Amino acid sequence: MRVGIVARVDDPLDLQMVAKVIRLLKGEEVLLEPGLAKKMGRKPGSVQELRKCNAIVTVGGDGTVLFAQRLAPEVPILGINLGRRGFLADVNPNDVRRALQGLRKGKLNIVTRSRLAAKVGEKELPEALNDIVISSGVLGKTASLEVSIDGREALDFRCDGIIIATPTGSTAYTHAAGGPVIDPRLESIVVTPICPVHPRQCSIVVPAESLVEVTPTRPGREALVIVDGVPAAKVLQGERVKVQRSRNCARFFEWEGFYRKIKERLL
Repeated sequence: MRVGIVARVDDPLDLQMVAKVIRLLKGEEVLLEPGLAKKMGRKPGSVQELRKCNAIVTVGGDGTVLFAQRLAPEVPILGINLGRRGFLADVNPNDVRRALQGLRKGKLNIVTRSRLAAKVGEKELPEALNDIVISSGVLGKTASLEVSIDGREALDFRCDGIIIATPTGSTAYTHAAGGPVIDPRLESIVVTPICPVHPRQCSIVVPAESLVEVTPTRPGREALVIVDGVPAAKVLQGERVKVQRSRNCARFFEWEGFYRKIKERLL
């Protein structure tokens, strides 16, 4: 089995866990992400090699999982949680040995999670596992954003921004903005305003096949598109951001159940 490892490199505890993972994977072909390999003093695996792995083990938090997804989007991930919440990275440190044994023996189920694809004009943006945010391009200023669903005008917000999320992303920024938590088995897209001027404006949940289009309408004020926390594009007044479900799915090795994570991390 070829296993890639992706981890935070700025925390000694994370690096200690990486060393433990390497020991527990003795006998397997282990490749380290280039930045991690440099920190550990080991030979790095290239991005191309990581994309040919049978599995990727991440050490850190959900941000590390998102980073691994960008590096190798087709490879299933097993996330060891050394962060705060751990919805994507859900293996607790005490369970690492047992989880890696299950991985090596092929006993862990693989589950799929939907992703979002986005365009600004004809420019394709990176795919999102959690969410795509369209926010004001001017710090401290609101944005005026028009939202249409399948070509029909649906919402008109004056707000700090809009979050378009997958069910997986519904427990992240969308949840912090007051949006609903959605079981990842439900095929849907969630649209949530961030701090709207009219406080009764709320989230809407649309079918997964929907085309969501967002247009900045305020003259002279551009918007910023952020994909899974990474700035991706600027949008001028009148330009459209088109978001829909991607044909590609993310894959994860299943460890904890969704409702157990809800109970332990959100309630």
